[in-house]
Amino acid sequence: MLKYLFGRRSSYLNTETIDKVQSLCRSIENEIDRNNLHREILQLFDRLLKSHSNKSPRSILQEHMNFSINKGLSQTHSQGVFLDYGQINKAGQLVAIYPGTIYRRHIDPLLLPSIRNRFLLARKDDLIIDGRDRGLSRSIYLSCHARYPSYDKTWLSQDVFLHKNPLTLGHYINHFPSDGLPNVTYHEFDFNFNDNEYDLYRFVPNVRYTDTDMGDDDKGIPSVVLISLRQIKQGEELFSCYLNIIQEKEKS
Repeated sequence: MLKYLFGRRSSYLNTETIDKVQSLCRSIENEIDRNNLHREILQLFDRLLKSHSNKSPRSILQEHMNFSINKGLSQTHSQGVFLDYGQINKAGQLVAIYPGTIYRRHIDPLLLPSIRNRFLLARKDDLIIDGRDRGLSRSIYLSCHARYPSYDKTWLSQDVFLHKNPLTLGHYINHFPSDGLPNVTYHEFDFNFNDNEYDLYRFVPNVRYTDTDMGDDDKGIPSVVLISLRQIKQGEELFSCYLNIIQEKEKS
């Protein structure tokens, strides 16, 4: 996983620091049970789908997973994401989802929306997610959503209380500061629901830029989720590592 960085690299991001952080992230990522993660997301989306109108998505998240997240003034940037209710009890827990348009590297036209864009997130399968919710990126997402209206577009709202999916703030999580370490890590995940679960796609905050062949469709909708690296208490800001680069394939 690699989030594109613009400008000079901070002096504290030396090889030793990056190796330490990547080791921390790998130790948690390698323990993630993808079946349990899918089941956790399925249960949350099902609760959101069957909720009564007097309950907000944030309230359902608080009841179901004992936490919620919100935007606030960051210690490193103008905006960041904070745990504003409850706590994350342990490492390996689902914390957020990275929303946006899905591009195929070197195939889909990403040049114009990539200009001065700090919200591009690369997966190891040559897919790139554009999580910017303004400008051209916003217009492209809405255009794609018009073709695939079954997915979520409420994450584009600046008011998190209007989000149908209360986890769609992954694009606002900042890179960790020089005096700390990340408390969440990026993890590739594909939303893939059965025919009788099709209505759950309304909570998926990603849409493909172009149609793909059946082989890709069988994988579902590619995305990225953020997973906790440790216990996180109420009031803490969430930090990831933008340089948590892709693992090399094992040599045969």
